[in-house]
Amino acid sequence: MVATVLGIRLRTALHLMRRDWWRAVLIGFGVLWALVFIPSLLWIQSALARQPADVRADAAVVIAVIAGLGWVLVPLLVSGLDDTLDPARFRSVGADARRIMPGLTAAALLTLPVLYFALAFGLIGFSWRPDGSAAVLVALLGMGLTLVGLVFGARVAALWGTRVLASRRAKAATAAAMLLGLGALVPLAYLLFSQGLSTVLETDFDLLLSQLALTPLGAGAAAPLAAADGDWWGAGWRLALQALWAVVLHAAWRANVARSLVVPLARGGGSRRRDDQVLDARPGFAVPADGPAAAVHARLRRAWLSDPRYLASLAGVLLLPSAFFVLVVPVFDLDPRWSYAVALLLAATVGWGRHNDVAFDSTALWLDVVSGRLGRAVMRGRISATAAWALPVVIAVALATLVWTRSWQDAPGLIGAAVGVLGVSLGVAAVSSVLVPYRAPAPGQNPFGAETGTVGAGFVAQLASSAVAIGLLPLVVIPFVLSLTVSPLWGWLACALGIAIGVGAYVGGVRLGGIVYDRRSGRLLAAVA
Repeated sequence: MVATVLGIRLRTALHLMRRDWWRAVLIGFGVLWALVFIPSLLWIQSALARQPADVRADAAVVIAVIAGLGWVLVPLLVSGLDDTLDPARFRSVGADARRIMPGLTAAALLTLPVLYFALAFGLIGFSWRPDGSAAVLVALLGMGLTLVGLVFGARVAALWGTRVLASRRAKAATAAAMLLGLGALVPLAYLLFSQGLSTVLETDFDLLLSQLALTPLGAGAAAPLAAADGDWWGAGWRLALQALWAVVLHAAWRANVARSLVVPLARGGGSRRRDDQVLDARPGFAVPADGPAAAVHARLRRAWLSDPRYLASLAGVLLLPSAFFVLVVPVFDLDPRWSYAVALLLAATVGWGRHNDVAFDSTALWLDVVSGRLGRAVMRGRISATAAWALPVVIAVALATLVWTRSWQDAPGLIGAAVGVLGVSLGVAAVSSVLVPYRAPAPGQNPFGAETGTVGAGFVAQLASSAVAIGLLPLVVIPFVLSLTVSPLWGWLACALGIAIGVGAYVGGVRLGGIVYDRRSGRLLAAVA
C-alpha cells in the first residue's frame, strides 16, 4: 500500500505540472532558492561549531521552535500548498486508516520541504563535532526526531483546523480562543515595551530557553548538550520525550484520517433561523439600498459570521498587524509612532485578502449569473459586506494606536490614510477577483486547502493584485508620512486625500468589477465552479 500511495502522489504531481506549468516554475524557483541558501547553512554550521556548547544548544532550540511555528502556521495561512493526498479523496475506494497511513506517512516525509529541512537540521547536528562523535550522533537523532514531529504536527494542525471550524459551537470556541490568544500577547508586548529587548533577553530569555528545552518543542535540540556534558540520562530522556511526542502526533493524525474517511462534509453551522436574512435584507449601515445588492450583502454577511473559509482568512488578516505591534516595534525599539502602521497594515491585508472573493462564493455564483446582468449589484453587495465590518475595525485600531501614542495631532492623517488604504485595497480586490479568479475551497471543504491545479492562477492573481495595490497605496500613505516628518498640516491634506481617493477607488473598483463581471460571467463559472 505504501508503494501505491507514493505512486498516486508522484503521478498526481506530474499530471499537475503538465496541467499547470506555473506549478513547475514555482517548484523550480523553490529548488533554486534552496541551492542558493546552502552556503549560508554551511556558514551557520561553521559559526555554531566555534561557539561554546551551551550557546550552540540555545541556538538549536531557537531554530527548532521557530521552525515548529512555521510548520504549524504556514499550512493554515497559505492554502493550496499540497492537497494531492487529502485523506477525504480515499473515501470512494473504501480504504481504512490502517492501510493508507504508512503510505501517507512516507509521502509526508518525502516532500521537498522535508528534505530541505533534513539537510538544514543535519548540518546543525554536525556542528557538535568539536564535542565528539557521540554528541554528533545524539544531535542528529534529536534533530531528526524534531523534524518528524514538525511534519506530523503540521498535518494534525491542518486537519484539526478543519474540524474546529466545522460546527457552530466549535466556531464560537475558535473565536474565543483567538481572542484569548491575542490577549496573551498583551503581557508580552507590555514587557517588551516597558523593559526593552535587551533587558528581556538578559533576564527572561535564558529562562525561557531552559524551559523550552524541557518540552517537546526543544528537547531533541537540547539533548546533545547533555551528551557533551556526560549526562547520558538527561540526553536519553530528552530523546525519548521527543520520540514520544512524534508518536502522539502520529496517533492524532491517524485518528483524524480515520474520521475523514467516514465523516461526510460539514455543510452548515447547525443553527435554525425563523427568518431568512437574505430575502428579508433591509438597508442599513453599509447595506446597499437596491434589492439584489442587499441580498448579496446579507449572504456575505452571513458567511463572515459562519463560513469556516472566511473565518480562517480573518485569522490570517489579524496575524501580520498583531505581530508587527507585539514583536517588531518593541524588538527594534522603534518610535511609538511606528505603531500607526498597524492600522494601515490591517486595512491593506483586509482588502488584499479579498483578491479572489468571487471564487469563495462559487456555489451561489450560478444564481447570480442566471438572475440577469446584475454585475454591479453583485459586486456592490459583496465588497460592502467586507467594508461593513472592516471600516469600523480599522478606525477603532487607528484610534487605539492614537491612545497608545497620545499624539492626537496625528489623528486626521492616520484616519484618512487608513480609510484610503482600505478603500484602495478593496477596490483593487473587486476588479482582481473578477479578472483573475482561481478555484478556492468550496463550502464544507477544508478551508486550509485548495483545488488542485490552482497554483499558477493563484500566483498570477496575487502578484497582479499586489502590484496594482502597491502602485496606488503611496497616493494615500505619502501625505500621512509627510505629516509625521515635515509638518502636522500635511495631516489634513492626508485626511482629505485619503478619504477622497479611498472612496473613489472603492466606488470605481466596484463599478469596473461589475462591468467585467457581466462580460466574463461564463468564464467566471468555468474558472471557479
